[in-house]
Amino acid sequence: MQTKTGVEYVAQGKITFSARILRKQANLPRYIVVRPEHLQEHTGAFLANVMLNGSEPFERNIRPWGKGSDVFFFNLTEPQCRGAGLDTNEECSVTIVPKE
Repeated sequence: MQTKTGVEYVAQGKITFSARILRKQANLPRYIVVRPEHLQEHTGAFLANVMLNGSEPFERNIRPWGKGSDVFFFNLTEPQCRGAGLDTNEECSVTIVPKE
């Protein structure tokens, strides 16, 4: 089911949306920003399995950005990006499955 915000709830607790892989500078990790409407039930950091473009799942901590912002984010490693065939500034499908 697709919502007005572009968030697709594939199954109970499983959230899929489009995002861009970002990086502030070359010596820092890549990351993905998660808008708050994607995570309506979460107010703090949580552990989740993440998939990019249907890649194998990997574990990430989804954390609030802080500093007066309401968005969340998670970092990506080079192997995680390479495994999904993605690089900085590329758009991808993100699936987040919060762990209980």
